[in-house]
Amino acid sequence: MKTIIVPTDFSKNAYCALYYVTQLFARDTCKFILMNSFENQVTNLTSRIDIGKTEAVVNELYDTTEVRCEELKHKIIRDTNNKSHTYHTIATSLSLTRAINQLVKKEDADYVVMGGKGSKGADNILMGSNTLLMIRKIQNAPLLVIPSPLNFKPIKKIAFATGFKRPYSKKELEPLVTISSLYEANIKIVHVNKKEKMSDIQRVNVHELFKLLGSAHPENTWLYDNDNSYDAIGSYVQKEHIDILAMISYKHNAIVRLFREATLKKIAKHATIPFLILPKID
Repeated sequence: MKTIIVPTDFSKNAYCALYYVTQLFARDTCKFILMNSFENQVTNLTSRIDIGKTEAVVNELYDTTEVRCEELKHKIIRDTNNKSHTYHTIATSLSLTRAINQLVKKEDADYVVMGGKGSKGADNILMGSNTLLMIRKIQNAPLLVIPSPLNFKPIKKIAFATGFKRPYSKKELEPLVTISSLYEANIKIVHVNKKEKMSDIQRVNVHELFKLLGSAHPENTWLYDNDNSYDAIGSYVQKEHIDILAMISYKHNAIVRLFREATLKKIAKHATIPFLILPKID
């Protein structure tokens, strides 16, 4: 059974992401955990009232949020009618990232799934501030970001963008392979070529990557560098009708981290297909 955490702000975009992931894993037995954090409401309200009333305000927010979570639960059950899926709800006053990270560890979650933007998202920005924060802060679980609106269709092609600079492990690629296997989708390994030749380390990593992705029939695609890796990958995604774009998030090396965050942020803000961010496992 898969455990999937779906944070929500009760917006239409959040519901679209929830519905999409229920269709993505329609044939699997899944436990969905619907979570809402009302931390910002607590901060805003308690800053304007007497300290003695804080507990009453927090209790009221818990009650209100729990009701809305239950309403969301009943709606998705009604709309999907999938007996293999179960739903649990959590209302929390913790920050969204802290609550999710704690729950990932407690539940050994397989995925975290969220919409690209919340209720206040501007139409011309496809990834909201919460989503970008999640990309930087979520640990030990893959994050699947669903742009809105997006109708589900069977996955045929997955692009895995990588530079071959680090070794890969079976465990960190498992979420990618799992989605691929559900639909027998091909994984297109996409590399933006900045030099004429790969280093010896890159060649070793390419060989190991193909071994690890063997069941997904991986194909290697080299894109020529035009001084903008995002544009090269974005053009490829559109031209080849890619259904999901995946990357590994590297966190420990400071220089790599800065590059990673810049690249992820650019891609995330303009993503028109699901974006799967895989955590690096050392």
